[in-house]
Amino acid sequence: MAAKEVLTIQLGEFSNVIGALWWNMQNVPALSANKSEIVDNEKDQSVFFRQGKSDKVAVNPRLLAVDLKGPMDFPIQNQEFNLSPLGIVDWIPGEHAASLSEEISSISLGSCEFESNDFHEWKALLNNKLHPKSLSTLNNVQGVNPLEKFNLFSQGMACVEKEDDLEHIENQIRFFVEECDYFQGFNILFDADNGFGGVASKLLQLIKQEYSTKMTFAVPLFPAHSTCESARRAERLTNLGLVVDALFEDSSMFSPVSLDPLWCSNNSRKFSELHNLKPTSIYQAGAVIATALDTIFFPLQAKKGSLLSLTDFVKKLTSDGRKAVGMSCAIPLWNRVSNLESLNSAFVEVTSVTPCVETFRDCWTQQLVWRGLPNTSDFQSLVDFWSRIQWKRTTTFNCVFRTPSSLVKPYPKFFLDSAKLVEDSSWSPSKIGPHFCTFGGLHSSVSLGHSLKYLHTELSKIEGRSLQKFFSSGLEQDDLLENRDRIIGYAELYEEN
Repeated sequence: MAAKEVLTIQLGEFSNVIGALWWNMQNVPALSANKSEIVDNEKDQSVFFRQGKSDKVAVNPRLLAVDLKGPMDFPIQNQEFNLSPLGIVDWIPGEHAASLSEEISSISLGSCEFESNDFHEWKALLNNKLHPKSLSTLNNVQGVNPLEKFNLFSQGMACVEKEDDLEHIENQIRFFVEECDYFQGFNILFDADNGFGGVASKLLQLIKQEYSTKMTFAVPLFPAHSTCESARRAERLTNLGLVVDALFEDSSMFSPVSLDPLWCSNNSRKFSELHNLKPTSIYQAGAVIATALDTIFFPLQAKKGSLLSLTDFVKKLTSDGRKAVGMSCAIPLWNRVSNLESLNSAFVEVTSVTPCVETFRDCWTQQLVWRGLPNTSDFQSLVDFWSRIQWKRTTTFNCVFRTPSSLVKPYPKFFLDSAKLVEDSSWSPSKIGPHFCTFGGLHSSVSLGHSLKYLHTELSKIEGRSLQKFFSSGLEQDDLLENRDRIIGYAELYEEN
């Protein structure tokens, strides 16, 4: 069966960091031991990658990455590129990365930490070569100072309402879509707590209008903050409320993801197997979320059986208007799963990465992805039986794959326990260094309704005087009051009856 292509769109610095690490992980399992040829495995790369014109193994990510225009642009050659095996050798930052200053960032990331990882922008992390049309910058951001904060949903809306920016992005989308044979839809990763939430909203409206028959799976993201002053917290919450409204209106399905509880102060992300993990580190949090996405998206690329389409992916998990789904992951998953008892022990490691959701015990439907287990046929039967015991009233779709996740530089290896890594595993099609087993889940659950109610409660506490910047940039107070009413309406979709 021919692969059905997906276009990935990344909007904003945090989403692009996550995307860079995810694209790096995509390349590695497809490389052979001699680092030069593509080998057959469980993954069909053509779903997310495009083939270049210069050589049969020249592939680039089918990607549109949008960022703000800063004082230094990323140097890109106007040509197709061969597949680069940089993921297997020591990562060396490009010259452009070394010369950048930490002060360039146009988005106020507040108390988020980038760590001293020798990178100051997301492109310095990327091992893949990009097509020139994969990069886009926003030129019409309010204010000409590149250091000005781009913090508000309404700023993003106003920015892309300018005809030249929106038309440029539309043309880049059209370029990638028109070269596809069986295009099926979009994956959109975007920063949800700043101006890129507004950019995503306008882009979703455009996609719904121009590609009405195609599916759109959106992942709104926001980084964790060690501290967040009350005025900025009010802005972030208001941005997220507006984003949720836009996603229910114009996306096919979406899953909010962050290591920051934000609107639920007693909810924390505990990854017991990730030693020294700092959720406030953009780099480390990006690696965790990239690994979760790499696992979640794997069934869309699977060669075995019938290829799961994005339409199947969405229709399995959404019904009765419940477009929001939760996401969970285990990184790494215990790799000695062989019976029900060990499966129960392994599942203890599963952690929700959806804000204000602790567990997903009360699901209507869910898709669970297990990666890195060698005896897939035996394990498929085991996990199907186990799922029926765990969730008696839940429709569960289990996807089991032999291919594990790969530890590819510059992935932050230091917070992974070496005992959890598998060197040159016998089930891997290529000997490319350390791997680890992973789990990822998407869940349509009552818990999402609780999360939306918590968000509504926190939004209701915000006084109008805290939101004067929104009003001065085009929104009216009635717009925000109506938004809060719609949030509670969406929450009611998830009531158990």
